[in-house]
Amino acid sequence: MLKEFTKLGNDGKFYTKSEYPEFVWKEIIVNVVCHRDYSIKGTDIQIKMFDDILVVESPGTLPGLVRLDNMRNIHFSRNPKIAGFLKDHTYVKEFGEGVDRMFIEMEAIGLTAPKYEKVAFMTRVTVKNSAETYEPINEPINELINLSNTEQTIMNAITRNPKISKPKISKVYSISEATVKRTIDSLKKRGLINRIGSNKGGYWKIVKK
Repeated sequence: MLKEFTKLGNDGKFYTKSEYPEFVWKEIIVNVVCHRDYSIKGTDIQIKMFDDILVVESPGTLPGLVRLDNMRNIHFSRNPKIAGFLKDHTYVKEFGEGVDRMFIEMEAIGLTAPKYEKVAFMTRVTVKNSAETYEPINEPINELINLSNTEQTIMNAITRNPKISKPKISKVYSISEATVKRTIDSLKKRGLINRIGSNKGGYWKIVKK
């Protein structure tokens, strides 16, 4: 079973997070069910859990035109009827977006990108976990100032990944881009964060109070 981490938030409520982003592990399972090669007999989808990694192996190589270097952008359904069923029942939201979002969500919390590889006649995906990602962060800041839930979410995102962009914060945490921009502008005016470098190559810095 996936480990969970429960911590007390600044608003007095407890918040529980999985060791891996929920979207990531669900997307991996949905993908292997949808795209495995069911003509290969004698083996099944294999899910292996270790202390720091999750490994999922599926019979069959990458389908169609999908390759390791283009899989974030290219979509091909080996089993279109299964894919259609999964989409009709909302296990799949939009074809072709899931793998890219997995990379984005892992990057957003400072975890290594998913690793896909071909192993004999199997496709293997490995995601790494870091318990440090879920340690309390910015406690001195949080004790001295009053942050809203949105401000806390953005501060956490910046701390975990100082190079995260505003659009990625918006996409990963389901916050509108306008709200992200407004919140970041407020945090900058209050002297809580600074932007170092350019928009493209720079990073965020938390200001210690």
